[in-house]
Amino acid sequence: MLLSLTIILTACASAPQQASQPLVVGETPIAPESRLIDTKPDWAAIPGERAPDFSYTLADGAYKLSDLRGKPVVVNFWATWCLPCVEEMPTLDAAHRANPDLVILAVNRNESTDAIAAFAPKVGVSFPLITDRDGVIGERYGVINLPTTFFINRDGTIAARHVGALTAERLAERLAEIR
Repeated sequence: MLLSLTIILTACASAPQQASQPLVVGETPIAPESRLIDTKPDWAAIPGERAPDFSYTLADGAYKLSDLRGKPVVVNFWATWCLPCVEEMPTLDAAHRANPDLVILAVNRNESTDAIAAFAPKVGVSFPLITDRDGVIGERYGVINLPTTFFINRDGTIAARHVGALTAERLAERLAEIR
């Protein structure tokens, strides 16, 4: 009896799960799926180098970071439990709303889409919140502390990396570094 129960529970736990559907909570688009494209193991995400490419799926389609060349991009790594991450979200959103050409991608570290969707109304941002459930995108970027933000030039290279919460002044300085 115990063996049968163990087999049934194991089979249920390993059954394939349906992929989450892209959704929008308020104004906030949420990407339930993302995938690291650039998997070079000896490559570091440092200023001057090309930003590691990844894909994400929103309600209006699938995208890649590399598709955004020609635009200034901010990639912010965050988590719902990280107070400095939450505190900087309005600053990032204000910059996004003030600069229509600026793309901000907020990549969540290791949390479920459900947790992100439940969190989205608390911050009400207008840029995408991207699920990185396994943390592989963050690992590829060398993210250890949260928040960590990368500023990416129009040519796809990293202009700057900022560890810690961004103030409006510091964000403006970093955005000015993007070419």
